[in-house]
Amino acid sequence: MICHSGTSMVPVVDARMYHFAARGLYNGLVLLGDDETGSYWDHITGECVYGSSRGKRMEVRPVLHTNVKEALKKWPDLSIALSSFDNEWHRQAEEMAESKRTAQLPPEFPGTMGEEDDRLPRMTSGVGVVGNGACRFYPVETLRQSGGVIRDELEGKMITIRLTEEGFPMVESEQVETPLHLFTRWYGFSYTYPQCEVYRKIED
Repeated sequence: MICHSGTSMVPVVDARMYHFAARGLYNGLVLLGDDETGSYWDHITGECVYGSSRGKRMEVRPVLHTNVKEALKKWPDLSIALSSFDNEWHRQAEEMAESKRTAQLPPEFPGTMGEEDDRLPRMTSGVGVVGNGACRFYPVETLRQSGGVIRDELEGKMITIRLTEEGFPMVESEQVETPLHLFTRWYGFSYTYPQCEVYRKIED
């Protein structure tokens, strides 16, 4: 995804398995739709935003990012699944990949977006950490300037944000349960959590 804000959800609502697919765009972010009720769901929070299931929510879990090269280092016997695309799917995949490489939104995205939070450039990459009430965004560039590691306090709990060898941020917590976090673009996180804070590096 252009916003690269992937999460993992448990597609069970009211003890019933639901089936989802991408059904639209809102604020430049994918809206999921379910086959069972035709409702629309936020792909980051897991909440139903429109339809008969509105207000219901799926369980959301963080996704750890890696790439094939690093995965094979950890699991040498790993099988790699490759999708088979027709020409149209291949063209669309190439367009999306180019948009990610150049950090540009595809032309159809901006028309779905409302007023933006201009505290950071919209395509800034970072990790967003979501607490019970507070949310904070840590730009990747700030992580690099901090030697690849930031220790911070969120809602009275210490967390560590670090860059892995392959350049992906990960979050660790001294608590039993690590808070929800996602590797994302600023625009995706700020639209989803409009009251979020931005971490600022304190200069020595």
